[in-house]
Amino acid sequence: MNQSLSTPTQPTLDDSLTIALAIASKAAYDYYSGTPFISPQGYDQIDAWTGWDAFLFTGSEEKYGLVFQSIVDPGTFIFAFRGTDSDMDAYEDVHFLTEDFVPSRGGISPAPRVASGFYGIYDGRGDGMSQSMREQLFSLIDQYQPQQLYVTGHSLGAALSQLFSLDLAISQPIASTNINFSSPMVGIDSWQTAYNGMIPASDSIRVYNYWDYVPSLPPSDVGYAAVGSGFRTAFYVQGEWYPHVLSRHSIVNLTTVLSHALAQSPQQWVGTFADYVDASLTMVSTAPPMGADVPWADRVGGYMASESALR
Repeated sequence: MNQSLSTPTQPTLDDSLTIALAIASKAAYDYYSGTPFISPQGYDQIDAWTGWDAFLFTGSEEKYGLVFQSIVDPGTFIFAFRGTDSDMDAYEDVHFLTEDFVPSRGGISPAPRVASGFYGIYDGRGDGMSQSMREQLFSLIDQYQPQQLYVTGHSLGAALSQLFSLDLAISQPIASTNINFSSPMVGIDSWQTAYNGMIPASDSIRVYNYWDYVPSLPPSDVGYAAVGSGFRTAFYVQGEWYPHVLSRHSIVNLTTVLSHALAQSPQQWVGTFADYVDASLTMVSTAPPMGADVPWADRVGGYMASESALR
């Protein structure tokens, strides 16, 4: 089992901040799909950015994130990255081959090795784009000069948010915190060493569902490693023997669990709720299991085939 999946002591999450970042992450999805979105309470959406999605020898520029500014504290901002248009695509997004992560300014040695798929979205540019995603992000930092920055995202967006957080820590250090949701692993041990060396565990927290396969991607034999600290929840479809991977991975389902759990001590919730992905199903939230995470990615191919057949 990949030792990077071992579970550290649970950090204590700020209730209102964490829910605000989860709502911002969902808003980034809605912005991409062209549907109305809800800003986190106390924030206004003021800007956005795009990224390059490559496919074989072509690609397209797509909406990728939103900037929110605090109403009561104009120096506080949220940068929220969206995930894939279909969360199932996260398996393909990883692209197990790695490449060097090169910061926007300054340098780091040895160069961290990260997933080429994630890095290509973050650093790529095509089809007449005037700026890559990373260039847009640093232009936004220069434009708004945040005094406090919260960086977030779900799934693929969580992976991109971590690339940006390390880039920011090296290139233009400002007061920033990354709380991301359901993130796959971004790079190998050199990435983990660089990230954890530059960013305190308290300033980068991965929030995830124990039963979700995406945080265990890619499979353990590839050698990827998680970064920051982890906050574990646990929820699944009641009475079903096959995994319902989308239900386990949903940012809305995760937000529902967090909205109940974070106000309690310890920050856990035992209860049921309607599945956002399929309202005919009931989700069950339990206290998170103890011990190491399960490397679900090693089994995900069979699970995905089973769910596709039954869907």
